[in-house]
Amino acid sequence: MKKILVDAGECCGCRYCEMVCSFHHEGRFSPSLSRVTVEKEDRYGFDYPVFCHQCDTCPPVEACPTGALRRTSQGTVQVEEASCTGCGACVDACPFNAIKLNGSRPIVCDLCGGEPVCVERCPTKALSFEDSEEGGVLPEDALKELLGRWGIDG
Repeated sequence: MKKILVDAGECCGCRYCEMVCSFHHEGRFSPSLSRVTVEKEDRYGFDYPVFCHQCDTCPPVEACPTGALRRTSQGTVQVEEASCTGCGACVDACPFNAIKLNGSRPIVCDLCGGEPVCVERCPTKALSFEDSEEGGVLPEDALKELLGRWGIDG
């Protein structure tokens, strides 16, 4: 399955991915409405975009008490808003903190129907969209890998 991958060494923290995502989906520029959230670690100047990794086994789907989260035929996670109670179980269950609530509505990456605008518009090309069996990478693990590459003991 195609996934969005992050080259942490290339991300400059501009948050352009957040802005184009929220505008594409909601018609407004707002980080709180974006399906991407850039995590920052100021001590090392580290920035890392977090989004749904489309995991084979999706804990948020399994945690949803009403079945409002489900996998589409394309493999992405989708919210059936009419069934959602806004309980937040999906947010708590996601190991990547990739789901957030807008009021009582879960927001999760849908890969823009196969043409993610965040990837298209990333000015540093830190994001790519490609076939990958790789599981998701936590921001703290990406930071450890970068620090090792840089020869910094974190």
